[in-house]
Amino acid sequence: MNQTSATDSAAAPILNTSHAGPAGASAGGPCSAGHLIVRQLEAEGIERIYCVPGESYLDVLDGLHDSPIRTVVCRQEGGAGYMAVAEGRMTGRPGIAMVTRGPGAANVMVAAHTAYQDATPLVIFVGLIPTEVRGREAFQEFDLRAWFGSTAKKVLVLDNPHAAAEMVADALHTAVSGRPGPVVVGLPEETQLVETAGLTVLPRPVAEPGPAPEDLAYIDAAIAQAERPLLVVGGEMWDEEASRAVATWAAGRGLGIVADFRAYDGIDHDAQNFLGALGFGCAPITREVLGAADLQIFLGCARTDVLTNSYENGCAPRQTILINRDPNGHGHYGPLDRLVVSTTKEFGRAVSNLAPIAEALPGWVTEARAEFSAWRVPPAPDESVNPAYVDMDAAFGAIREQLPEDAIITYGAGNHTGWALRYLPVHRFPSALGPRNGSMGFGVPAAVAAGFVHPERKVFSISGDGDFMMNGQEFSTAVTAGLDLTIVINDNSVFGTIVGHQERDYPGRPSGTRLGNPDFAQWARSFGAFGVRVERTEDFAAAFAEALAHPGPAIVHALTDPEVRFTRPAPAD
Repeated sequence: MNQTSATDSAAAPILNTSHAGPAGASAGGPCSAGHLIVRQLEAEGIERIYCVPGESYLDVLDGLHDSPIRTVVCRQEGGAGYMAVAEGRMTGRPGIAMVTRGPGAANVMVAAHTAYQDATPLVIFVGLIPTEVRGREAFQEFDLRAWFGSTAKKVLVLDNPHAAAEMVADALHTAVSGRPGPVVVGLPEETQLVETAGLTVLPRPVAEPGPAPEDLAYIDAAIAQAERPLLVVGGEMWDEEASRAVATWAAGRGLGIVADFRAYDGIDHDAQNFLGALGFGCAPITREVLGAADLQIFLGCARTDVLTNSYENGCAPRQTILINRDPNGHGHYGPLDRLVVSTTKEFGRAVSNLAPIAEALPGWVTEARAEFSAWRVPPAPDESVNPAYVDMDAAFGAIREQLPEDAIITYGAGNHTGWALRYLPVHRFPSALGPRNGSMGFGVPAAVAAGFVHPERKVFSISGDGDFMMNGQEFSTAVTAGLDLTIVINDNSVFGTIVGHQERDYPGRPSGTRLGNPDFAQWARSFGAFGVRVERTEDFAAAFAEALAHPGPAIVHALTDPEVRFTRPAPAD
């Protein structure tokens, strides 16, 4: 793990140089180190930071007062961190979270873990105690490197205030280069106040490697020899051109396409060779085609735990090609015949003009597509469902009909995510935001971030009642900002995923999983937002339409039968 202080950072120029002045010098003149941090974030093209304020980084907050960077004030550090993770996933630029020392840093750790396991660019600024009282168990003191060292790509501390600009440039570059991930930057209280020359540095360029001609030739030769070649797509940093090019290239080579767990919006689901997303709650046919493939080509992702059902499916010796921006192939398990170091976008550009090889999709792909498509059709209302509750299969039929095709869908972790995966196709990147590390409480903050990043699109979030209450306080952030998002809360008054596991392993002995909930519709209205409570399936479609039409935050509180035991395998997250 690379850990260093700002004194070790090279003054090297990340992503956007449009705000940097000649030779990287800013025109603002001398300023404090805290204000210089803000200037460098501006030079990097950062548009928003998500924060919970604290006295340990007051000078940075003061620098943001007159900055064009939007300061999004959140209600809890976990929510702020998740918003920054979602921003990083949608934009390809590091999301920025700012929190205070001790308890604030502890709360944001969940976002660092999500970004680390999900390979999402994130930079967390953490205010620290004054350096002169280090090591005395001062108020809210903690060891930044010990806490975050195993869950971050790099940990930096502003011990040299004159290196503030270089430190920020280094942090943002590290977060997005190679395998993206979180970087944590500590800001001692007094070093932010030291006056500096106020000069920003040029953002550091990020390498965008692409496949060599011999790589493309190797891939084509491997496809020609295979009977059931499969492309597994995932990761982030897609764009419309890459999505279209990869889908066309794969179809022209007779490849089936499946997607990584909660990273399935890189390919338009209307593509006739798209066969579903892997992981918890996936279609049986999707799991089957992975296991039967004699050639697996991973693009933007790797053969990992959840994708393979704990390394049980698709891991037997077979030809494997990994196309990834990470030269180390981080997290890949099992056979690997060729590693192609390339970003998804550059691979898309490289294959965009290649002539097709196959005249039509092979029979196994069209048959799998038909089975997958049938699995995605919401069934007719289940007459066995207690009529006093909402049948969520039927409810998602209404959601599917009413959501626009370019809606952004967010969720956290739990059984409620299965309905979104199964019934809501997506057609462009970014359109689906969920935590690949299985972290509850992600959905509402992610919806808030989506509302900021893409105000022109509808944002829909599905939450379980347990998941919603993890970070439901950020609904207040959405109300304050006037964001247009609609949240459906699936309320069965239990931690449903764990109940499912208990039913399997300890039948008839539920323990520690029962929940008590408020009337979430009244709760939403108490914020001045829209809220509606639905207790019967027949009332859901109209209620959802009303919520979707509301030009601001809205909650649909759907009560589902707490006595229903799960008919589908429970997700393990």
